[in-house]
Amino acid sequence: MIDFTVKIGGEAGFGIMTTGLFLGKIATRSGYHAFEYSEYPSLIRGGHNVIEVRISDALVHSQTSEVDVLLCLNKETFDLHAGEVREGGVIVFDNEKTDESLLKKPDRRISYVHIPFTRILRENQLATVMLNNIALGVLMQIIGADPDILNKLIAETFARKGEEVITKNQQAAALGLSEAKKDFPEGYKTKLVKINGVPEKVYLTGNEAFGLGAIMAGCRFYCAYPMTPTSALLHYLAAKAEKCGMVVKHAEDEIAVINMALGASWAGVRSMVGTSGGGFALMVEAVSLAGITETPIVIVMGQRPGPATGMPTWTEQGDLHFVIRSGHGEFPKIVLAPADSEEAVRLTVEAFNLADKYQTPVFVMGDKYMQEGHQSVDMEKISSLPSVINRGKLLSQEDLLKTGQYKRYLVTDDGISPRALPGMEGSLHQANSYEHNEEGHTSESASDRIQQVEKRNRKNDTYLAEDFRLPEVYGPKESPLTVISWGSMKGPILQALKETDGLFNYIHFSRLWPLDKAKLKAFLKGFRRFLLVENNSTAQLGQLLTMETAMEFPDTLLKYSGRPIYPEEVISKVREML
Repeated sequence: MIDFTVKIGGEAGFGIMTTGLFLGKIATRSGYHAFEYSEYPSLIRGGHNVIEVRISDALVHSQTSEVDVLLCLNKETFDLHAGEVREGGVIVFDNEKTDESLLKKPDRRISYVHIPFTRILRENQLATVMLNNIALGVLMQIIGADPDILNKLIAETFARKGEEVITKNQQAAALGLSEAKKDFPEGYKTKLVKINGVPEKVYLTGNEAFGLGAIMAGCRFYCAYPMTPTSALLHYLAAKAEKCGMVVKHAEDEIAVINMALGASWAGVRSMVGTSGGGFALMVEAVSLAGITETPIVIVMGQRPGPATGMPTWTEQGDLHFVIRSGHGEFPKIVLAPADSEEAVRLTVEAFNLADKYQTPVFVMGDKYMQEGHQSVDMEKISSLPSVINRGKLLSQEDLLKTGQYKRYLVTDDGISPRALPGMEGSLHQANSYEHNEEGHTSESASDRIQQVEKRNRKNDTYLAEDFRLPEVYGPKESPLTVISWGSMKGPILQALKETDGLFNYIHFSRLWPLDKAKLKAFLKGFRRFLLVENNSTAQLGQLLTMETAMEFPDTLLKYSGRPIYPEEVISKVREML
């Protein structure tokens, strides 16, 4: 069985992230599964950057707390991470830049590979930007991967820059591979030999999955102001916009972002915005506008540690209650939280259908861990996902003419009014932020107010009857302990479940609001003892479940350091409780 982790560290500008990305793609194209996670400070340049790639011939759901190969492109990487290298692992470092005698070697059986990165750059008159290609060449030798796959990746990446640039980058990789053969000819004990006959895989981040889901759902307008961890979604969709017939707009601030998207949606275009906590705080007034005008909108909400600017480039699940209660006044909203790339594609498609069906804001929540990390996904799992477009009660011109007098906010049993688009013959459109009557005219009448509030609230009842789903359960139902979590914590928990051979079972929440109190309480009473696992300090899912079911969840594993939870931490807590 193959299962090992490579960690690469150095300063920003050394191509750390590109090296990790290429390594994950090489593993994926060699038939393996890969999972990648990066950490970096909130700086334009400099600071300590690391990326780790876990590679396995079996499905992997998360990173691990230990590594097998540590590639140090500066001494700080050694100082901070040498202790994470497993017994029998490998540490690669620049023996010209770092005096080996100064390195405090771990008191374990570790192989040291001396690669003169600085000398290679100097003697071959290569720019520092080439360092990542030299490092990739070194890794090809150490892990026994096929260098032809790397050369092909380089050719694809630099295709627009011409043959000369491609050749220089390939030559840099060859120099690294050659040097590693001199110092570590046998390579690491595990070899990344290409596996044939396995399903084709794609290597996706959560942001790319959100974008792919939006494309599949027929999104035609995306607007954002760049904000980690959702910035890459803007870049991804901008690159695909022309091919997909989508308008992608980088607006001046988040207030403009959501109001532009609401305007596009009101005109009939499927629209989406992306942001993080601080940016979403500026959007909240417009969320209420969407609520009272009953305008569909999909909001990708990428979480990171707050309050205020907090830790902009790290991860946390601290905004669940903020999102559920966002917007002044009472109106329905739907909150989804995918755990990985596959779920992100599927739930984004679903989000657009739910937004149109219920004519209300739908949130798709992520976090830095899920949105910026790469994961291998079988191509078939993505291509076979349903992408049926359901526009709900959107009237055609023919249907509108049959209705007689059109009432935009017609009171209905299910709370959803038929919707015509501006400019259609036979319809009068008035949409503003005031309460209104059925025709949309501003009204302060008590009866109109009661009618419209109750109409909007009935959408919740309709959702619970037609679209509510109980959370998924993994592992043996009869287990004495049940782990509960939401969103991206699914990966570490599933990995822990796998590595303990079903020591516990696991309930994963991806549909967080609204909740069916009676069904959920009856469902949870079928389990014995709970451990709540969340990437925040106050157990926000636990609070929500207590409010809805009156059940208590006293046992928790909470982490709020800006770092994700490791499978080993889950395993340790489970064993302690059992």
